[in-house]
Amino acid sequence: MIASRADITIHKAGSPYTIICGDSRVELERFEGQVDLIVTSPPYADARRKHYDGVHPDQYVEWFMTFHEPFLKALKPTGSLILNIKDKVVDGVRHRFVWRTIEALSERGWYSIEDYLWHKTNPMPGRWPTRLRDGWEYCFHLARSKKPYFNADAVQQPVGNWTESRLRKLGDADLTRHNSANDSGFGRDLSKWVGKETVLPSNVLSLALVGKNKGHPAVFPVGLPLFFIKLLCPENGLVVDPFGGSGTTAIAALQLNRPCILIDNNPQYCIEAEKRLRDVGAKSDNIQEKLL
Repeated sequence: MIASRADITIHKAGSPYTIICGDSRVELERFEGQVDLIVTSPPYADARRKHYDGVHPDQYVEWFMTFHEPFLKALKPTGSLILNIKDKVVDGVRHRFVWRTIEALSERGWYSIEDYLWHKTNPMPGRWPTRLRDGWEYCFHLARSKKPYFNADAVQQPVGNWTESRLRKLGDADLTRHNSANDSGFGRDLSKWVGKETVLPSNVLSLALVGKNKGHPAVFPVGLPLFFIKLLCPENGLVVDPFGGSGTTAIAALQLNRPCILIDNNPQYCIEAEKRLRDVGAKSDNIQEKLL
């Protein structure tokens, strides 16, 4: 049984994960300067109030800034923060607390490296008077420095079958770089694609919503933290999810042999995450379980 404050550690192939029931603003003090990647989806403004405390959109920036310093101090100089979040419709209009939150973090020393979009391939059905189905969410990449750890090769994907026909015959115009006519800095050199089997992905991640809530009302797919752990966390680097929820981030870290710490102030979610991670561990060999 998990009390209001407890650690549970399960070791798999030398890569432990830990669940901590508590306030991440307090618990992260123990890990100052040790974390390579924080990847998380915090409570959205005034959403799912039956499941956890809601924060009004007007107070969201102020509330989230109470996490800013603990997150920043926990990260290594090359560390990153991935923030999966979406703004809320209030009285028929999008409330821009998300944009204001990112701006507030930037004003406090965070570097806004890139904006990713999670494209939901199976968005929830419905009908609304002035908007359509909600098919995407933000994933903001913020960091302590302008040059955080970044391993683009780790997320390369198959180049696709189009190269077979397009690159079979290259004309003279295809053998040199052609820059964009509008001076954007972009250009192409098709000859560089010859022989390539993989290519860098875009900053749009197409992943399906999770069909079951896994004991939590807001579960993101394992593929989301998996992508960012590959991209932004070195081998054996420490991953933290300060709003741990059902433990999806730890499942992704476990698959990649990265140690992971989950923190959540809801004991029931900690219990559900423990059960879920036990189920994952039970399917693997050489599992040693230890309760601290």
